[in-house]
Amino acid sequence: MEVLPPNSEGDYSNFSFATIFVVFLLTVLSLWYLEVPSLLGNSTFQFHSNIIPVELLALFRTACFLLSAYTIVILMVRSTDPGTMIALRHKENDYHLFELLGLERLVSFSSWTLMIFGTAFLFASIGTWHSVFDIEVPDWITIFSSVLYSIALGCVFLTSTVVRYIIIPTEIKMERDFDHLFKTHESIMHNVAIILIVIDMIVTKPNLQPEFGLFGIIIGIIYLTFAYLWAFFGGGYYIYTFIDPRMKSSPQVLIGLAFSIGLFYLGVWIISKIMDEVFLLGVLIIVLWVSQITMFKKPDAAKKIELIS
Repeated sequence: MEVLPPNSEGDYSNFSFATIFVVFLLTVLSLWYLEVPSLLGNSTFQFHSNIIPVELLALFRTACFLLSAYTIVILMVRSTDPGTMIALRHKENDYHLFELLGLERLVSFSSWTLMIFGTAFLFASIGTWHSVFDIEVPDWITIFSSVLYSIALGCVFLTSTVVRYIIIPTEIKMERDFDHLFKTHESIMHNVAIILIVIDMIVTKPNLQPEFGLFGIIIGIIYLTFAYLWAFFGGGYYIYTFIDPRMKSSPQVLIGLAFSIGLFYLGVWIISKIMDEVFLLGVLIIVLWVSQITMFKKPDAAKKIELIS
């Protein structure tokens, strides 16, 4: 594999870590300044639907959770077919092909997205089953549902966009085989999850708050922290090359990554406000958005040219 030349610009690790800490601190302070805990306390997360029966909604949300659990446990962790990843090794500073098995298959952000998606639907389904049996939903279920659902929205839109417009075109340009991106578990992470949560959003019209986008920034920082701990003390490699903290561009990249989940969530929130005013228009916009960032089959030659042009 290719060995990278020494970084003549110096090691920016300390500056990168300081940037992450400052962004995290400012985000936490913003949560209190914007009174987000109070918003959560008064949250009215939707455990029913005006479009479909609540029993059907409960079954749908339970199915979403079970699909994510099956994908994570059976198709990924317990699979004997290893996942592959070309990653940058921290000490050797070179690219290496890794074969991932077991829990190591959960280190990617796509895997985290699916786990967040599944956990969000676990709490949402529990609350919805409470509604089915006319039992008062505990406040902690409502709070967890509001937080995780908001994070999941930002994560699935970011993940699908990055795979569709960055990862796949990069693989094409480098003339590498990327059939693995269209395996069943990959397709569920990159395509199915976003479609399911948008369906849920359409039938329930959740009461989203713009301030909840801050949770996306926090989960982004948590993932970056995990990725660095993994590179230093775990697998010994950076899951994504562009998060290498030693690069001069790293602080700017890290800020962009931390805020991207929140920004995607805000985009969804704007569409939810459109749906409140003109429902069909909002549905059309979000369906068109999803159609542009999902891809279920490997592109043909003509499509490859379009993707990298």
